[in-house]
Amino acid sequence: MVIGFLLAAFSVVYNDSLQTLGTYISSNRQRTPKSVQIFFVCGITIAVLFLGWFLHQGEPAWGRLQSFPVPETFTWAYLIPPTAVLVLTAWGAPVSTSFLVLSSFVPENIGRLLGSSISGYVIAFLIGIAVWGLGVWHLERWISQHNQDSKEIRSYWFAIQLFSTGFLWSMWLLQDMANIFVYLPRDLNFVSMCLCTLTLCIGLCMLILTGGGPIQGVLRSKTNTSDLRSATVIDFVFGLCLLYEAFFSSFPLSTTWIFLGLLAGRELALRIRELEQKIAFTNQMDGSLIRVISRDLGKASVGLIVSLLIALGIQPLIMWSTL
Repeated sequence: MVIGFLLAAFSVVYNDSLQTLGTYISSNRQRTPKSVQIFFVCGITIAVLFLGWFLHQGEPAWGRLQSFPVPETFTWAYLIPPTAVLVLTAWGAPVSTSFLVLSSFVPENIGRLLGSSISGYVIAFLIGIAVWGLGVWHLERWISQHNQDSKEIRSYWFAIQLFSTGFLWSMWLLQDMANIFVYLPRDLNFVSMCLCTLTLCIGLCMLILTGGGPIQGVLRSKTNTSDLRSATVIDFVFGLCLLYEAFFSSFPLSTTWIFLGLLAGRELALRIRELEQKIAFTNQMDGSLIRVISRDLGKASVGLIVSLLIALGIQPLIMWSTL
């Protein structure tokens, strides 16, 4: 149980959390001291986890584990899902840890998790097209020109980004902590909660100190994602998507597919506007739009297939290992 929690914690931190913190890390690489970044991220993490723990009588996952009871017996087979996430992360695949980890505990929820993943992608894709296609593309074009002129970023953007990142990070913690705490009892005492939170904060410190990981490639291929202002807008819209899902359902969902859908819709809207305006302002270095989107979807789909295989094959292993 403890080993499973540790593997899940570090696998989720190094894969899923880069969806939310990736833009913040990239845009503050040479602007904000890493000690300040660590204090900011860990402070929000501690506040959200302990608030969820207090409000839900010892369960820091904000009530999202109601459909995923604790197994009667933990065996080595339950270590396969988080280990697979770590392997796929090293390959640079954005994996839905909600699907891979949670579906292994209750395979009956595969259909529901799959439906939430696909619908989340489509909704976020449409939101990305609407938001950036209807108006925000003006900001992206201005930012691109601003960067070419090497002008300084106004100080108020740093305050806006702190709010935007803090909001998104809080929403993400509400959604994805179920993927980690599924390995633990649903009524943690204060000491256990402190140890779990410390473990997560150590993983986040390592993530910030190393500057991210292979998943950062998903962001680098998109337009202006290393710019603080663009990152601020992306984080805020992504946070709104997660906020809507949090109120819409208490069932866990794939934040990975929402993230990919939002970036794909955003990039499509910017490319269309670029063709209309006949002024280059998008990132063309990583190839055509189809190539960029298909590469992201390809790796995510591999993760989805692996998740299905593990979820369907792990139950016989669990039964065999308990004999």
